[in-house]
Amino acid sequence: MSMLIKVAAVQSRLGQYLTLEERLHVFKQRPDFVCLPEYCLIDDTQTDFARAALLIKDNLEYLSHLSREWDTCLIAGSVAEADSEAIYNSAYIFQRGDLVGRYRKLSPVAGEINRGILPGDRIFIKEIEDIRIAVLICADALNPDLFEVLTKNEIDLIFIPTTSPLRPAERQAEKHKRDRDIYLAGSQKASAYIVKACGVGSLFGKPLQGRSLIVSPWDIMRRVPIYAEDQPAVLTATLDIEELRDFRSKQKKISRMADFKES
Repeated sequence: MSMLIKVAAVQSRLGQYLTLEERLHVFKQRPDFVCLPEYCLIDDTQTDFARAALLIKDNLEYLSHLSREWDTCLIAGSVAEADSEAIYNSAYIFQRGDLVGRYRKLSPVAGEINRGILPGDRIFIKEIEDIRIAVLICADALNPDLFEVLTKNEIDLIFIPTTSPLRPAERQAEKHKRDRDIYLAGSQKASAYIVKACGVGSLFGKPLQGRSLIVSPWDIMRRVPIYAEDQPAVLTATLDIEELRDFRSKQKKISRMADFKES
């Protein structure tokens, strides 16, 4: 018996609210889960994370409203969040407008650390209407050990809000190899679907490229084409959770047999 769900990766321009047309387009897809990009509401007028963190109340109200408007579970990209003297890169998760969780990026990059972002201290796992989800943020995906941890927790869906720096000299073959080496390999290691939503525009003056993806352990299902990496886009896919769980069960049996033969 299949268990089908629909997911959407919203590749949006950083620092801008979605237009009515964009919101209607997502609504018409009737997605069960939607993912926005990392730092989705930081615009060019905000020169550091401390200033961006001052807007968190308004930002979270807007993101909660989107989740309610779309009647969906929203992985609300990420926001800069101040906690006492610390600043974190935090992803909030809303279910039909209600806050159900928060994840703080475990692996901030050098540019974030230099601007005051501290690492979080725990992974995020949540069951939403019988679907086990996890959230990573951007460079977290470069840590294979995190995917190893997630497979032990039998995660169905991994959401990865991301900002990806523009690499103007990078060829399509290189981009596709990176997608396979990081996201397809991560999906296979975790035996889970991956939904990666990227931002376009710029972050603190540095241009970005939209490399949004939807990945299964057996294939890259959806990918923003190379000619549209600088444009907003919405990727959607229908995922079969029972097929995934059957795949994961078979992978465990194969692994146990291999361990048995080695012993």
